Amino acid sequence: MEGVNPKFKTDPSEYSEVERVKISTRGMRIDGVDAYSKLRDQGRDDVESEAVDVLKSCGIYLEFNRDKVKRGADRDYIYMVRVAIPGGGPITPTQWRVIDSLADRYTVSDAYTGEPRPSIKLTTRQDVQFHHVRKTDLVPLVRELASAGVFPLNGCGDNVRNTSACPFSRYSKVFDANSLARDIANYFKLPTTAFVQIFELPQTSRLEERPPEGSFSYPDNLLPRKFKIGVSALLNDGERLVGDDCVEVLTNDVGVVPVTEDGKVKGFNVYVGGSQGESNAFPTFSAMAVPLAYAGSRDELFSVLDAVVTVQSEWGDRKNRHWARLKYLVYLMGIRWLRQRVGEVMGHELTSPVEIELGERVNHLGWAKQESNGRFCFGIFVENGRVIDGPNGRIKTMIRYIMDKYEEDGIEALITSQQHLLICNIPKDRMAEFEGDLRTFGYGYRCGRPYSRLRVNSIACVGFPTCKLSFTDSERFEPKLIDVLEEKWGDLAESIGVSGCVAQCSRPATRAIGWVGSGYELYMLKLGGTTDGRHQGEPLIDYETGEVYLYQVPAGEVWKVCDALIEFYVKYRGPEEVDGSMGYFFRRVGTRKVIEWLKSHPKTRHLMAPKKVQSKLLGYAELRRARESLQSSPQSGRTSVAPSTLSHA
Repeated sequence: MEGVNPKFKTDPSEYSEVERVKISTRGMRIDGVDAYSKLRDQGRDDVESEAVDVLKSCGIYLEFNRDKVKRGADRDYIYMVRVAIPGGGPITPTQWRVIDSLADRYTVSDAYTGEPRPSIKLTTRQDVQFHHVRKTDLVPLVRELASAGVFPLNGCGDNVRNTSACPFSRYSKVFDANSLARDIANYFKLPTTAFVQIFELPQTSRLEERPPEGSFSYPDNLLPRKFKIGVSALLNDGERLVGDDCVEVLTNDVGVVPVTEDGKVKGFNVYVGGSQGESNAFPTFSAMAVPLAYAGSRDELFSVLDAVVTVQSEWGDRKNRHWARLKYLVYLMGIRWLRQRVGEVMGHELTSPVEIELGERVNHLGWAKQESNGRFCFGIFVENGRVIDGPNGRIKTMIRYIMDKYEEDGIEALITSQQHLLICNIPKDRMAEFEGDLRTFGYGYRCGRPYSRLRVNSIACVGFPTCKLSFTDSERFEPKLIDVLEEKWGDLAESIGVSGCVAQCSRPATRAIGWVGSGYELYMLKLGGTTDGRHQGEPLIDYETGEVYLYQVPAGEVWKVCDALIEFYVKYRGPEEVDGSMGYFFRRVGTRKVIEWLKSHPKTRHLMAPKKVQSKLLGYAELRRARESLQSSPQSGRTSVAPSTLSHA
């Protein structure tokens, strides 16, 4: 199979075409003029492939309306603009008004409610996305965003993407992960010259600001693939500090976790090798990050981050993009190998990581007191991050109203990694009034029914009709799936994740039940993730027989599988397996028992014809062996999986 063996530290003669294009633009340093002209060429609705690659680093994706193509129409080219919001914010009322007004002008579509309406998308990386934007509107949209001090630079492309962090930590007296994320994002910000040229922007102080540590030096061809960094946080439960992993830090290429001693942060653990993306044609896999090092100070942390990204830049596969993420270096070359390479860049050996508890995934919904100033924050549930006036209430109009009404109180908004929105700095004496305003706009109900715990714990990515990678619906599918399930199971504090494709932007495998698009209106089951976010699920594979089950479940049958799985859990769970434990239950009983149950269940037995494991799923067997090696001896050298192993997939 072509491209089976990873090409780490790729010889330039074997670079992919994408790498050659990136070299020609010299790492977004110059040559903005070409992209400038292509973007303004109204003779065609799309742009040439070379310009597409440049525009990705500017936060712009070329897409097309896939609903229309499914109906036999020609491609209707549209664009997505992704605005990087490091740490989720803060977003001022003035900035939100700009975002809201731009959505009114440029994002109107009937794709999400059946009627033409504008919308704003909040993402799992705490970005803001504009969908259904026309080519003629790209330049004015970006220019107006820049005037408000928000930018799509680093929103997409082969660079360090938007750095995520717990937004609520902004008000912590112990550790402000939000502020650290903003500094990390600035450190890894792309050169701004070409971006300014392409959109004819005036230089702004925020665009140019850098942390005390300076900035990362990108090579001319940037990084081999996108690179994601997340920072977890701490919560004070009244008695002690506990971990707050609302960002699911181990799903990042690099995760930063604070280490405390006597109630104070003394340093940081750094984890490497997380990533949810896979490929349909190769034995790739999703993975959680593993411990790399301990950094005893902020300066050392930035040195470690710089060195890790430098090693990935030098060693990452630049021929095969499906193996270009950091996780393949980690799981194929070994953690000791990476530790040595990072130490060489830094000029000294790394300090071993400290054993700590990461904490649970926190939704940050409802009221919470801000530790730093005694004011209050309200977490607004935004189903799948789609800010729109629709079945869940007039959410878009409501948020604009709130930002206008409470501006004089000093409120600000922050985006969570679960795609919700925090409204912060609300005075105590206005809390009741604030709740009344929410009710006025229908908040708290979907089609007249209160939000269930199952609904607020579940998540989906965009999927159809705009994401060009998606095989099927996710954002439009998941709410209807929950509609059916909550009739019987809505009170359970469990979670379901849905992704339209194997990129898995919504991280469905970290939910108790995960569904990944595997074809048009077809979904693959992933099981073994947990609602607290500590564990990741895998496809339903019997590794002894080499058979996979529920690889392509028709959309209309997905609810039946979910119903049978929840029934299995409720019927046989132990006394300690209370709400929120369904994922742990599946991990305890094991894959074989789950398969037996589904084969015998009247709603699912007709779906349980096994398939032989396809090449892409073999990556999970390799991952298991590599993960066992890394976990059994984190100081060990090369793992049990060598690159040549994959050639037998």
